[in-house]
Amino acid sequence: MYTQDRPPGSRPLEATPDHLALQHLRRTSGRLRVRLLALNLAAPGVPFLLALIPGIRLGAPVSGPYTLGLLVLGIATLTVVVAALWYERACRTHCDPRADELRRRAAASESVPWARP
Repeated sequence: MYTQDRPPGSRPLEATPDHLALQHLRRTSGRLRVRLLALNLAAPGVPFLLALIPGIRLGAPVSGPYTLGLLVLGIATLTVVVAALWYERACRTHCDPRADELRRRAAASESVPWARP
């Protein structure tokens, strides 16, 4: 972090007692974002790859008016929705309590005048 990016009177991040808690929170949220990105890329990627395979016809009827492509697209849509719900729940259970605790500590500390109440 550059010196000019910090608010006036602040200490370097390494000097704060909550440095390890902040690093842990960033790692946790980063891992969750990577998992969500992988799921969101896989959901439309699988139908695209299936369309490129010569032996598979996505237009083949499965049941009545429903085709294989429609079934795969429905599963991909369901995967994106489930991934979003999973990400929201994981952030709520893993990240939010740590962030709230850090905000409470920062609000109680006089060394951080810009902390939110």
